[in-house]
Amino acid sequence: MLATAACVLPLLAGLSLAPAARAAVPMPHQPYFGKPIEPMAAYVGQVSCHPGYLPGTLGLGRFLTATYPNTSFGGAYNCGTDGTQSEHYDGRAIDWMNSVRNPTQAAQAAAVIKYLLATDRYGNKFANARRMGVMYLIWNNKIWGSWSGQWQDYNNCARTPSPSLDSACHRNHMHISLSWAGALGRTSFWSRRVYPAQDYGPCRQADLNWAADYAVPRTVPCPRYNRLGPPAGASKAKTWVIAYSGAVMFPGMTGEPVKAVQLAFNKPVTGHLDAATDGAVNRYKKSHGLPTNGVVDTAMWRMLLRTTR
Repeated sequence: MLATAACVLPLLAGLSLAPAARAAVPMPHQPYFGKPIEPMAAYVGQVSCHPGYLPGTLGLGRFLTATYPNTSFGGAYNCGTDGTQSEHYDGRAIDWMNSVRNPTQAAQAAAVIKYLLATDRYGNKFANARRMGVMYLIWNNKIWGSWSGQWQDYNNCARTPSPSLDSACHRNHMHISLSWAGALGRTSFWSRRVYPAQDYGPCRQADLNWAADYAVPRTVPCPRYNRLGPPAGASKAKTWVIAYSGAVMFPGMTGEPVKAVQLAFNKPVTGHLDAATDGAVNRYKKSHGLPTNGVVDTAMWRMLLRTTR
């Protein structure tokens, strides 16, 4: 995710804004906080599947759009949509829609960045980012990470100024990923209570590529395992089952892991865990002594890994 080139589009400074345009852009509301504060969020990348928005994530999107009604937010992606690791898949990320090419919107983004990364009256650096549980920001060719507290170039985007790449380079929206505590609303910004311990969320197992859904806070980092790859000559079904193994899916959900299950069962590949797929899941689970609840869970993935040719 870290990039390698120098930035040619401005991040915060140098925008061609008239004084009136600057004055018209409000700062986000600043609640009163005492001196105690959370530590910087640890980097915990996505490993589980929970499409939608967790409470703190949704709260952040609404907070931004309430402050700037001319903006919107999105980011509730189906798991595996673009084939990469993304906190959009586990409910911890939003895309706040602003364009660096629009002076008012660029000024709004600058105001939010200033608000998040400013030092508070008690000397707490990056105070609001810490209180919200911000893990990283991507905006206008650059990424800010809680792991360093610094901006870095993002994916060589400075060398590709074409408007056609504004989405990939986050020039038409700001990506914000949250820690598990921030996404769940367990930080002082949302609860007015400081949670000093990091929450590392669910852990993937050594024999699966995805973790089960979030269950309880975890205060120790997860073990690190190499991702599993298919053996030479593996079928498409086997390749997909390995790739998405462990991603918990429920009836009605959509996404790439559902396609893996449909391939394994030789069913139409719709990506939707519909009634036909649900029936196939329950028949498979019953034949292998698993609870017939329609859930594609850890036990079923392990069985699919053994039985898919």
